[in-house]
Amino acid sequence: MKLTWMAASLALCCVWTNHADAQSSVTLYGTVDAGVVYSTNQQVTRSDGSITSGHAVQMSGGNLVPSRWGLTGTEDLGGTLKATFTLENQFLTGTGAMLQNGALFNRQAWVGLRDERIGTVGLGRQYDSYSDFLGVYASSNDWATLYGAHFGDVDNLNEAFNMNNAVKFTSADFSGFTFGGTFSLGGQAGNFATRRGYAVAAAYAHGPVSISAGYMTLNDPFNAALGGANGYIGDFSCANAVASYCQLQNASSIKAYGAGGSIVLGDATVAAVYTHTRLEESKYFASTASPGGQDVAFDIAEVNLNYALTPVWRLGVAYIFNNAKLSGGSSTHFHQVNLGTNYLLSKRTALYAVAIAQQAGGTGLGASASGGGTANYAQIPNLVNSNSNRQLAVLAGIRVNF
Repeated sequence: MKLTWMAASLALCCVWTNHADAQSSVTLYGTVDAGVVYSTNQQVTRSDGSITSGHAVQMSGGNLVPSRWGLTGTEDLGGTLKATFTLENQFLTGTGAMLQNGALFNRQAWVGLRDERIGTVGLGRQYDSYSDFLGVYASSNDWATLYGAHFGDVDNLNEAFNMNNAVKFTSADFSGFTFGGTFSLGGQAGNFATRRGYAVAAAYAHGPVSISAGYMTLNDPFNAALGGANGYIGDFSCANAVASYCQLQNASSIKAYGAGGSIVLGDATVAAVYTHTRLEESKYFASTASPGGQDVAFDIAEVNLNYALTPVWRLGVAYIFNNAKLSGGSSTHFHQVNLGTNYLLSKRTALYAVAIAQQAGGTGLGASASGGGTANYAQIPNLVNSNSNRQLAVLAGIRVNF
């Protein structure tokens, strides 16, 4: 009798396990990416307070793709409806530290419902819809690494910041047309607008052609999404407090809109994207005459080409133009060129090499290290700003997905 009950229990257990496996799944995934970067003209503040510059050779990580690990899963709820979740953490390959202290899942932490006929709704920390739909046209999200991003990723196409406390909807594909929206609740009693944000976007794809457009806004972006002064995780350098762009995003709000598209021509893919970003009342420009800071607008355009020499070897080239204009009328422009190559050793492992050159001109947007006025400091994203209007970076590395 005991053997009969044991056999029956074991059989029931196996049936339940098989049933559960058929209805739900959880996947562990991630990327480990590391390389070495050489850069010129990095600005250095000496112990006596004087400013100089020099070349640098550094270990870098999360270049081609952010180093990260995550869990994602679904549960079948019947019909076309599923429960779904994603938890994702980004870390620094060189040290193993978390990107953002105190945030275990600093990239994504959300749960929601997905219907194959309608779309997905999620609640939690998420990427905004504007960045999702437009970021695909930027070379930095494909082959040019995070150093090839737009100036400081000020337009957030590289998703330097995500939206907290967000409700997000992404539609299913309706004959090539998709759309989405994200709303981030401020969460402060008595002031609903504090740190509130939202984004909307849409895309259409047909054959080799795709186009997208979107809009995004967020109040107090420096503290709402970028970690604030004590934990800044954006792409501007904070190495030299008196002469860097670190506090540029310390603004009352950020507003951005843009459009992009791509076309596949045989082994070549051509993409272009334009964004207009406005930082309102940036405290970076605060002065006695303007204690509340000033507005600054960025018009950024990129065109890029990548070509498949073979199924496993690609070459890429991109040109990025950025014009920054202050509400007072002065303007500064940045020219940037990205060159790169990726080689797949397997479906999971790739080698890459990229060169990025940037030159600044115009009035100058950087706070002069010598005190008073502005200076033309180049700054390749994620590197210490240059001590001149030029900067060059060359890097190579390896990326492994799992």
